[in-house]
Amino acid sequence: MKIILTGSLGHISRPLAQKLIATGHTVTVISHNAARADEITALGATPAIGRIDDLDFLTATFTGADAVYLMITNATGGQGDLFTAGKRQATTYANAVKAAGVQRVVNLSSVGANLGPEVGALHIYNVIEGVLTQELPGVNLTFLRPTGMFYNLFGSLQSIKRDHVIYTNNSLTKRGSWVAPADIVPIATQALTAPQPGVTSQYIASDERSYTEIASILGQALALPDLKAVQIDDATMTRNLIAGGMPAAFTTQYVKMLAYQREHDFYADYRAHHPQLGPTKLTDFAVTFAQAYRQA
Repeated sequence: MKIILTGSLGHISRPLAQKLIATGHTVTVISHNAARADEITALGATPAIGRIDDLDFLTATFTGADAVYLMITNATGGQGDLFTAGKRQATTYANAVKAAGVQRVVNLSSVGANLGPEVGALHIYNVIEGVLTQELPGVNLTFLRPTGMFYNLFGSLQSIKRDHVIYTNNSLTKRGSWVAPADIVPIATQALTAPQPGVTSQYIASDERSYTEIASILGQALALPDLKAVQIDDATMTRNLIAGGMPAAFTTQYVKMLAYQREHDFYADYRAHHPQLGPTKLTDFAVTFAQAYRQA
């Protein structure tokens, strides 16, 4: 099969490209960064250098493909309205798919995509799923809904070093669902090469842990027995993230997302369609986290 991947050589797209190439597929990887071209070629893929908001570029790249893998990347650069940007990108993707005649689309969505604006930043995935579903009737369409990425915990590296604390405005005791990119790759591969018919969605997860459990497991890996998770209010969380460099507009939606998880049954649809958990556990990620901690 000829398969097109967006996402350059990111956390998921790189191992996904490697998996597809190893199983005999012809892979093109889209990147806006020309400096990535040689690295993409070295994997055995074909680089396509251009912007994902360029309809003509996407159409030309998608033409002749058996399947395309679509994801949103840094929708607004942290500026402007997140959801307007998501709708615009999804519309561009849909128009390119139609113009190129592609019949199989896999979209990297997210847990929370079933919810409305009340869920903050994750609402962008509801917007994107809606546009693709509406604009691509008759196309085989799979929405992958991974849960929280383990690597997002790297955002707490500095506070762990400084204070031996993971700060969050989320609940400390509610169990959240987490996933490793390595556990997304086989699901994405199957969706691209042997999908279910019609329009489907699939949750992907590796482990389910509360922040208190996360602090305990990371503390063991870091030899920091006093490492703890501390709940802070929404306003303090907002100030901390902005001080750390997160754009204000995105921070507002991000904090809203965590507050929703704290106050509501965020995982109801996930539980109703509960996936088999992948093999990578928080204890495995803790080894990687400890390596990064020592190098930070």
